[in-house]
Amino acid sequence: MRKLSELEGVSLGVVSNYQPCTAYSVRRELRNSPSSHWQASAGSVYPLLARLEAEGLVATKADKSDGRGRRLLRVTARGRKALKVWIMNGADEVLISSVTDPVRSRMFFLSVLSASKQSEYLNKVIALMESYLVEIRADLDSKSQHDDLYDYLGALGAVAVAQTRLDWLRVVRKRLSKTEK
Repeated sequence: MRKLSELEGVSLGVVSNYQPCTAYSVRRELRNSPSSHWQASAGSVYPLLARLEAEGLVATKADKSDGRGRRLLRVTARGRKALKVWIMNGADEVLISSVTDPVRSRMFFLSVLSASKQSEYLNKVIALMESYLVEIRADLDSKSQHDDLYDYLGALGAVAVAQTRLDWLRVVRKRLSKTEK
């Protein structure tokens, strides 16, 4: 069995959690996720699900109650095994250190901007992070009212990461404002 990509593992997990479900509902879950880096486009999700079906990890069945030819997805026994392997492979040194952060990446090169442009950039990013935190905290609050502990824990992680990132950005802004003087 080949190693699943992150998007394949997440998509398989979404199907597992919401089965039977449609490809569209998988796209919707990815799009609504606090992890905004998931590609929820039809051009990425539908071929991915077709690939998982071709590999025997998901099975589809026509929804007879739907006149549009909608297909319902379910995780197969082989898919459940692959999902478990993917989860366990997450305890890996490479994955733990491979956090993509486009804001942090830009920090290394802020010196090409004038002090006023650095300030403008940081203020904008901080305002966006503050707004995003309000949004995902509301999502977390709504999840705490439901019975899905794992959905809640994932959302809690998103809030913790976003709060830490915001705290770091505020330190950066304060440090840079001291160097301006």
